[in-house]
Amino acid sequence: MDKVLPFITLGYIDPGTGFTIFSLGGWMLALLVGILGFFSIFFKKIFNFFKKHFMLLVIILCVLVAIAFIVKGVFMKTSAFDKRIIILGFDAMSPEIIEPMMKEGRLPNFARLKEAGSYSRISTSNPPQSPVAWSAISTGKNPGKNGIFDFIVRDPKTYRMDLSLAKVEGGKAVKTQKARSLWQYLSDKDVESVVLACPVTFPPDKIRGRMLSGMGVPDILGTEGTFTFYTSENISDDKDIGGKVFHLRKSDVMVANLIGPKVAGLGAKPDNVKVPFKVTLTAADGAIIEFQKQKTVLRTGEWSPWQEVSFDIGFLKKARGIFKFYLVSVKPEFRLYISPINFDPREPLFPISYPKSYSKELAEKIGLYHTQGMPMDTWAVNELRLAEGPFLEQADEILRERKAMLDLELSRLEKGVLFCYFETPDIIQHMFWRYRDEGHPLHAADLPPEYKETIERYYIKMDRILGEVMETAGKQDTIIALSDHGFATFRRAVHVNSWLKANGYLVLKNPYAESGAELLADVDWSKTKAYAIGFGAVYVNQKGRERDGIVSAGDETERLKNEIVQRLAGWIDKKYNQPVVSRVYKREEIFWGDNAAATPDLYIGFNNGYRASWQTAMGGSPEGLIEDNLKKWSGDHLIDPALVPGVIFSNKKITKKAVSLYDVAPTVLKVSGYSDKELKGLGLDGSPIL
Repeated sequence: MDKVLPFITLGYIDPGTGFTIFSLGGWMLALLVGILGFFSIFFKKIFNFFKKHFMLLVIILCVLVAIAFIVKGVFMKTSAFDKRIIILGFDAMSPEIIEPMMKEGRLPNFARLKEAGSYSRISTSNPPQSPVAWSAISTGKNPGKNGIFDFIVRDPKTYRMDLSLAKVEGGKAVKTQKARSLWQYLSDKDVESVVLACPVTFPPDKIRGRMLSGMGVPDILGTEGTFTFYTSENISDDKDIGGKVFHLRKSDVMVANLIGPKVAGLGAKPDNVKVPFKVTLTAADGAIIEFQKQKTVLRTGEWSPWQEVSFDIGFLKKARGIFKFYLVSVKPEFRLYISPINFDPREPLFPISYPKSYSKELAEKIGLYHTQGMPMDTWAVNELRLAEGPFLEQADEILRERKAMLDLELSRLEKGVLFCYFETPDIIQHMFWRYRDEGHPLHAADLPPEYKETIERYYIKMDRILGEVMETAGKQDTIIALSDHGFATFRRAVHVNSWLKANGYLVLKNPYAESGAELLADVDWSKTKAYAIGFGAVYVNQKGRERDGIVSAGDETERLKNEIVQRLAGWIDKKYNQPVVSRVYKREEIFWGDNAAATPDLYIGFNNGYRASWQTAMGGSPEGLIEDNLKKWSGDHLIDPALVPGVIFSNKKITKKAVSLYDVAPTVLKVSGYSDKELKGLGLDGSPIL
């Protein structure tokens, strides 16, 4: 497990094994003691001086306070914007679902908002991935400017793959989004913003207001979400994706470990910190779980309350986390699920909010909550470690937490911009689409009937949230409710690297091998012209750019791109006699700006029902070209963006016919006081719609 593994949460891939924390040893303690001793002499002299001249100290303090008030009065601007803009981000709400449900009267608040103001379909980003789309919304700029163009990115000098959402370097979280955000522009005008869980906001921006980071915040291991599962049943050699599975010999008393972050001292091999816990089976098909002076009693099929754990990660430093147990079964086999361990919001290992104290303040006001940026554990469901029932309980708890945050901020924000993100529609559709698609490989007549209308039920829940916001809002407030993209079925998984291999563009080190390992490990770069990673990205193995590039820049690269585009356009799925690809986009068609050089040379817009496989995303080339999608993750939106538009509602009239995600930021800025001239100077890729 020490090699680089694909930890996947919500179907989004982190090729890394998380971060490693370097601890300080005894030599550092001695050095710190020496330094403190030196400065103690200095401070002692100052203390003695002011002890003799107490009135001088009082005068100095009064002068400093007066200066602070003067500076605040001179330099602190007061915004002329005295209203509120309330933005509700409902990830992946589809016009194909919301429009008929409004006609049927099942979404009365969306229908009411449409009638009172406006409704429109909204074109999504290219590619239509959540971090790409929400970055388009928050920056108003395309991926070539803001730097977020796929979940997976590569270093051309090493072919190493990494997650695009966030980085941790030198013990600090580093921003990956390269353009300024809407919230920063608002701060320039002294307009207060409250931003709740917007994707790609880790680490948080310093803004005039409050921000809780969203998608991109890792778990305590540094991954995008790694569950742990203990079982007494025999386990196969196949590794679970997104989790760590361990075998326990069943007995009345069992001991196992909670797994914490990796720690390495000077010269020491990194290893995970572990906290042991004891499980005692009860006569009532339950269990008592004990660790760090805490005791939890669980029945079979029950979630625990939040558990608090502290990992010792070095000299005077703790990593504090929160998580939940779910007791799957006791008989005949013992099965215990442990959720990814989230940062404790009261004392996170890295700042997850601005100001830093805001995450703690939220916990004090609404209780503990999920801090992991992608909190719903879909891969535990895919790997059959967690059933749909407890998964929906988890989803409802996350929705309750987010709604509590929204209610709190609605009650106290008097003017400014409030943004709240709800990932629930996206995740529910990913996991339950097979119930509405009779053509899906996993659709069957004997599917549990109670889940047939799950997607529609969660659209209704979003409608209720909207209704409560509309009742709370004042007449002068602007309400915007939108999704970043729509949704579609995911019936067939496409192995792009396998197609490149079959067409002579990618060559493996072993020319007789039927498949190649993930992370591009088996690729013969001396003979490879093109390769794929992520969810549709194709890169030319170009001389002077890639470490072992063989294709010359200029005419040779352009001829290769044109050839690949033409062949992909003619790719037919023989099983259904359907085209696999809707359209292939060249870089220059969809990416422009200072960061465009890092973007893919080609991007595949798949046809409805098709999507890049998990193996493709990780740089693998499995045997075969296309296979049925047999995972419960049965719906998706990673296809041609023209096929999955989102939706936008407002209580004000939309004046633009063709609305795009890039129009959201300039619209909010215009309503909050930016002039047309000022907007033009920001270099945004959209224009106001209200």
